[in-house]
Amino acid sequence: MRKRAKAILLAALASIVSCSGYFMATYDPAVDGGATELQQKIDRFLTDLQQRAGTPAAAFDQHAAFYDDVRGDIQELRDLASRQRGNELTLQSLDLIENNVDKLEALHADGISVQEIDVVRTLFDTQFRMLVQLENAKKRKES
Repeated sequence: MRKRAKAILLAALASIVSCSGYFMATYDPAVDGGATELQQKIDRFLTDLQQRAGTPAAAFDQHAAFYDDVRGDIQELRDLASRQRGNELTLQSLDLIENNVDKLEALHADGISVQEIDVVRTLFDTQFRMLVQLENAKKRKES
């Protein structure tokens, strides 16, 4: 009787483990590509800001529209990702990126330094690397 109970328990556990992958969303090239494009857009912005630091061209009011544009891009990615069940990690990554866009905007409005831009760039690179690796894991899962 004990062997039978163990076998049933193992079968149930194996069933749960094998089905757990079902709850991860499938790979969406639009999310992956959109994340890469957004990373490049933010990186170009930071490079431009760094090159113009200390000049009127780097002033916040010259770039205020950038932040709204980026938030729109993030919302588009959120909309795409939210269409599939199992995309919670992707949505959390996008939330984290958006929160840090808010922090970058506040820093910029107060007058951001070249050193702060370096730190911000590292932060965004890490966040986007995490998001892109997550999307690539979905692609590998399907292969």
